[in-house]
Amino acid sequence: MDFRRATPEDFSDILKLQATNFIDNLNTEDLTDGFLSAEFTCQQLEEIANDVALLVASDKGRILGYLCACSCDYYKQFPLLATMIRSFDSILYFGKPLRSYNIFIYGPVCIDKSHRGRGLLRGLYEVLLGEISGKYEVGAAFVSKDNPHSLTAHVNGLGMASPGGFEFRGRHYDILAFSIES
Repeated sequence: MDFRRATPEDFSDILKLQATNFIDNLNTEDLTDGFLSAEFTCQQLEEIANDVALLVASDKGRILGYLCACSCDYYKQFPLLATMIRSFDSILYFGKPLRSYNIFIYGPVCIDKSHRGRGLLRGLYEVLLGEISGKYEVGAAFVSKDNPHSLTAHVNGLGMASPGGFEFRGRHYDILAFSIES
């Protein structure tokens, strides 16, 4: 498995993986295995790649997973993420409001259904930590309360904390946070 920064040649495969896992494209049974709450365009993928990082897990040229990471400033343009970022004033992480940290937004992350539970999430996460070490203090993410598969993978699998949550358009989300060691 190869874990690396995405290139423009990867974008069409990322978009296909995204479409396969987007909440509006899944039936009720498939939602239990995890889903994406947001969709991006090819242009937005390029902007994400240039902002903080867009990483992929690939095997023999096939994209099996991706992880996005962006600055709060970039993600403020999306209403769901803007709502999350506004909540950072009232959510404490190690006794301080999340907003007081040099923080970036982790996610979304998506792993091909056939490769979940095989270490791809951890591999992408470890590459990300190497990419951002010394640049940020804390990473923050959100997971829909309707997506326990993702919550378990991030809290139990990667050791992220869940210091609070927020509501957006009738849906409830957990905020996850993790420290970056430099």
